[in-house]
Amino acid sequence: MGTPLLPLLVVLQLFTAPSPAAASAHISAVISQSGLDFAKDLLVSHAAETLTPLSVPDIEKSASIPLVGTVRMTASGIVLHGLAVTNSTVAVGDTGVVVAATLARANLTMEWSYSYNAWVVTITDRGNASIQVEGMEVGVSMGMKNQNGSLKLSVMECGCYMKELDITLNGGASWFYQVFIDAFSNHIRTSVENAITKKIMEGALKLDSFLGNLPKKIDLDSVAAMNVTFVNDPIFKRSSVEFDIDGLFIPSDETAVPRGMLLGDIKFALPLGSSSKMLWISLDEDVFNSVSALYFKAGLLQRMVDKIPDQFLLNTASWRFLVPQLYRKYPDDSMLLNISATSPPSVRISVGRIDATVDLDVTVNVLDFGKIVPVACMSVSVAVSGAAAVSGNNLGGRVDLDYFSFTLKWSKVGKLHTVLVQASSCPSSRGSPSEMHISSLLTQK
Repeated sequence: MGTPLLPLLVVLQLFTAPSPAAASAHISAVISQSGLDFAKDLLVSHAAETLTPLSVPDIEKSASIPLVGTVRMTASGIVLHGLAVTNSTVAVGDTGVVVAATLARANLTMEWSYSYNAWVVTITDRGNASIQVEGMEVGVSMGMKNQNGSLKLSVMECGCYMKELDITLNGGASWFYQVFIDAFSNHIRTSVENAITKKIMEGALKLDSFLGNLPKKIDLDSVAAMNVTFVNDPIFKRSSVEFDIDGLFIPSDETAVPRGMLLGDIKFALPLGSSSKMLWISLDEDVFNSVSALYFKAGLLQRMVDKIPDQFLLNTASWRFLVPQLYRKYPDDSMLLNISATSPPSVRISVGRIDATVDLDVTVNVLDFGKIVPVACMSVSVAVSGAAAVSGNNLGGRVDLDYFSFTLKWSKVGKLHTVLVQASSCPSSRGSPSEMHISSLLTQK
């Protein structure tokens, strides 16, 4: 009797010491047990399809038979057909994941032949056979490590166990049947088990190649790209696997490299919500601040506004009562607003809440006979808060205005009565820096 694969592979993993973490991440992705089950079903289903038809190497063997002599026997053209999975399991150890599957009845076909010498005559015969396989189990234990910012997959243990073979020979002499079964049963079993194990190992190599070729950065546009190199080794827990990613934005022309130093002690809070979610993603506030700093440095956080829904407001006539001197100096002239950030927008995140502060300069320009003339500049500070949420496959949320400050920096057209257009300020309370949690776009069906 063989040893069940799943308990054996789990024990082998539990006695393998995990590697210590070495660096910080700004994005953490946690695959829950339901997510692992979903991935396992896809993996096992794909593996079952690619395993068949599976050719097994030919087997040759000699046997000494009373009254007959030495008989040379060959089993050739052995092909495994029609695998179906009846049950599969995924379990997480300290350093990897174990996937085990029980397969339904499978069948093999093959050709057989034998030859022996009787006096001066060589006697040969040949035929075909069908083989029914009962009770087949397949298991693989896979570990993952961080290798220069990419994931390196390795197979720690892989095995296949076949409980019973039922061989039916067609053609030939009846005396040969039992001899062939006694001589070849274990060899056929071992050859099929080895062939399946080899096929699984080949599949693991392809998966490792796929993981190694994952991009190390994702371009947002011609200016910014996200560094998606992996940080540290994956963290394997009892019912989840965590992947940590650098996550900061870098210039798009810069090569993403894994960080080899400890960037800070960032703690990600436990996921909020139902455990049926397959994937949890945690983003540190530095992710948002890195992209805002990048765009600010590139000079892209500014915009010239010349069209608005109520276009009349961009004409000096609409301001003749608020700023009489503006209208007298530039009657019925079009206006342009140059809006530019004076510092990178700041984002702070606490559990269930996102706060952002934006400081702007709004320069009022008049289009006087085709020439742009700056006439006034106002300093604007805006603080907003909100929360993000996932509904189905959509990412949504809410945003509230917490604070609005509107002051005059300079003017060539007299004093602007900013108190008439400034909203009352309502400072928001700030929580300690943490991170935002976005539940998966995948939920268990």
